[in-house]
Amino acid sequence: MASGALDSGLDPAAAAVAPTAPTQREPVLDVLRGFAMLGILLINIEYMRGSDVYLAFIGDTTPSGLIDRITQFGMGWLAAGKFVASFAILFGIGAALIAGRALRAGRSPRRLLARRYGLLIGFGLAHMVLLFPGDILFLYGLTGLVLLAFVHVRARTALWWAAGLLAVSTLFFVAATAGTAFAPEPDPDDPAVVANIELFLDQQEQAVAAYTEGSYAEVIGVQAVQAGIMQVGQLIMLPWVLALFLIGVAVVRSGVLDDLAGHRRFLRRTALIGLGVGLPTNLLLGQLGPLWGGATLQPGGESPGLLMAAAAVQLLGAPLLASGYLAAVALLALRFGASRHLVGIGRMALSAYLLQSLLALLVFAGLGWYDRLGSAQALLVVAGIWAVLLVACPAWMRHFRYGPAEWLWRSLTYGARQPLRAR
Repeated sequence: MASGALDSGLDPAAAAVAPTAPTQREPVLDVLRGFAMLGILLINIEYMRGSDVYLAFIGDTTPSGLIDRITQFGMGWLAAGKFVASFAILFGIGAALIAGRALRAGRSPRRLLARRYGLLIGFGLAHMVLLFPGDILFLYGLTGLVLLAFVHVRARTALWWAAGLLAVSTLFFVAATAGTAFAPEPDPDDPAVVANIELFLDQQEQAVAAYTEGSYAEVIGVQAVQAGIMQVGQLIMLPWVLALFLIGVAVVRSGVLDDLAGHRRFLRRTALIGLGVGLPTNLLLGQLGPLWGGATLQPGGESPGLLMAAAAVQLLGAPLLASGYLAAVALLALRFGASRHLVGIGRMALSAYLLQSLLALLVFAGLGWYDRLGSAQALLVVAGIWAVLLVACPAWMRHFRYGPAEWLWRSLTYGARQPLRAR
């Protein structure tokens, strides 16, 4: 183990448990991470491409053109909440694998995982201010710290906790949505209402000016404010994210990953239920679009019953469809082999996540395209970023063991400088 500053404070668990060697990684898991990484950009781009997010904060999420309405319907139906849920399940799988290695070595994994999640919180704080305010790493890091209380649970216990957390989260958000939807219509001349609307319209104006004409320092200022607004909304989702982490823990503790090929029947059943029930159930989210669930609980003219049903679908239907996606992609990877392009992205998922935010920022702020593209046009940007990731990530991984962000994360987590170049 290399000596130096990174060795200071190395705990016994880190000394006993080294990062997973590239040759020991499960390629199907990397395919799933790569698939989820590509998918999550479909939703992130809606927050990146322009100032519509500020209108969503005050309940206006309706696009003007027919093509954009169709595009947003598709993203709300097929993508909103699904890839965040997919990553949460995969995150829980990763946490359980690390914890399992430590426990088999006779060590407690808590200190090692606490360092890992603390560093992820740091990555998230930097990402949300410097690149993308809708960062998810911060929330995942905080949830990971809570997950430390469950490092010893069995698969059945993890599933019971997950079910309870999903039920409580759903009841809470349905009740919160009902409280908002059934509230008396506010007086448009009420000073508080006027001030609230003016606040977000002023923020919208500042964002357009910063991204199209301002300096990077001004962009950072706008993103810091937007991050503060968006992250508060995301933090209340922590119990829901924890439930999905625990589903990932249960997958590992049940032994599914020990023999994925031998669990094809389980994967087929999960895919059939997830897709067969999840696809029609999530049609409701298509009607509200991709910005509804992440930006506001304020009604935008929809009926209270629709909004309450959508809240339930967002918390229960989205993870169901996400599970169907993951199982179906795993079956395809087992049948046709793991795509080296998706494996490349999956093996450096953190770096790819940061890179796609950087590329989008260069497009919308650097080229001045902010607030100039509709949802359908923005899909061309998504395709371009996908092309870069699908080429660059496998090319990087041919020469290196880890992505650059993964290398830093692992080196700091394990307290030792990790070898970067591939043998």
